[in-house]
Amino acid sequence: MNGDRLNPDSEPRLGAPPLQSSSSLTDAPPGGGRTAITDLTPGMAVNEVYLVQSKESRTTKSGKPFLKLRLGDRSGMADCMVWENADRLSTLFEPGDLVLIQGRASEYQGTLQLEATDIRSASDTGVDARAFLPSTYRDIEELVGFLQYHIDSVYDRDYCTLLRAVFGDDDFLARFADAPAAKTFHHAYLGGLLEHTVTVADLCDHISQQYARVNRDLLITSALLHDIGKVDELTYESTIDYSESGRFLGHVILGVMFVSQKAAVISGFPEKKLELLLHAIVSHHGELEWGSPKRPKTLEALILHHVDNLDAKIKGFLEIVEGSRDADWTDLRNLFRRPLHVPRAGHQEQDFLPPLEGDRSEGF
Repeated sequence: MNGDRLNPDSEPRLGAPPLQSSSSLTDAPPGGGRTAITDLTPGMAVNEVYLVQSKESRTTKSGKPFLKLRLGDRSGMADCMVWENADRLSTLFEPGDLVLIQGRASEYQGTLQLEATDIRSASDTGVDARAFLPSTYRDIEELVGFLQYHIDSVYDRDYCTLLRAVFGDDDFLARFADAPAAKTFHHAYLGGLLEHTVTVADLCDHISQQYARVNRDLLITSALLHDIGKVDELTYESTIDYSESGRFLGHVILGVMFVSQKAAVISGFPEKKLELLLHAIVSHHGELEWGSPKRPKTLEALILHHVDNLDAKIKGFLEIVEGSRDADWTDLRNLFRRPLHVPRAGHQEQDFLPPLEGDRSEGF
C-alpha cells in the first residue's frame, strides 16, 4: 500500500463514546401493548396510532376521491386506503403527523394493506413522532465497534488521522450513528447510514485481500467516508426527508466539502492523497446519469462504486420482499420494476427442519 504506515495500536484508540441519540433507536413508542404494523394480519380490526409517512389524494375511474397513505411505526410501514370521506379527512393531518387509524387490515397482491374508516389527529398526545420512525435492527454500539475496527485497521498515517478527526467528534459520531442512509429504497431508517457504511467497509476489506494492487488504506477510508454528506443531506425528526442543503447540493457534493474542510486543518495532509480520496467519494455513484459528477478512474473508486451499489441493491431487494408475507413473488411496482422472487432460507421451511429427538420413531 502507499503512504507511511502507522500501527494504530501505537496511537490512542478512538473510543466509542456514548451516543446521545442512540436511545431513540431502541426505545419503543410509549404505551406498551400497542399493535405494531408487523403484528397486523388480514382481517384484524385496527384502532391504533401510526405515523403518516406520505399522503396522496387520488380519484377512482368514476371520479370519486380517495386517499392513499403510507403509515409507519418502529416495526415497519404499510399502505392505507381511505375510500370514504376522503376530502374531509385529508384536511385533518399532513405527512409527519401522528394519527389514530380506525379500520381493518386487509391484503392486496400478497402485501398487507389497511383500509381506514376514520382518522383522527393524534399529534397533541405528547408522543414523539420520531419514536415511530423505522430503525435498524442491528445493535448501534456493536456497529460503532465495527466502525472503530475499520478505522484502527487503516495504517496510513494521513488517512488514519483524517478518520479520527471525523469520527473522534462525539457529537458528529452521534449524528452519523442516528442518520438514515436514504429517504427511500434502501437503509431508509434510523441507523441506516452507519449500518450501510460498515457493510460497505466490510466488503471492501474482503475485496482488498483478493487483489494485490489495491491500496487498501485508501479503499477503506473511502468506504467509511463515501456517504458522509448524508448526515447533512437528510432530516429525520418526524419523517425522513431532504434538508435544504440536501436538495440544493446532494450528499456527494456535501461529502466532498466536508472531507476537504477536515483535511484542510490537518497540517501537511498530502494533496495527492486528498485528490484520490475525493475522487472515490465524488465518483461512487458510478455513472453520470446516476448523479455521479465523475465516473471512477482509479481501481479503489471502481471497487467502491460497485460495492456501494451492491449493498444498496441487496438491501433494497430484501426490504421489498419482506413486505410480501407468504407470497412467492412480489408485484412489479418496486425499485427494480419487475416481479421479484421471495427468497426463503432452508431453516424457514418446515420440511427442512430436522425432527426433534422426541419425534423420532423407533427404528428410524
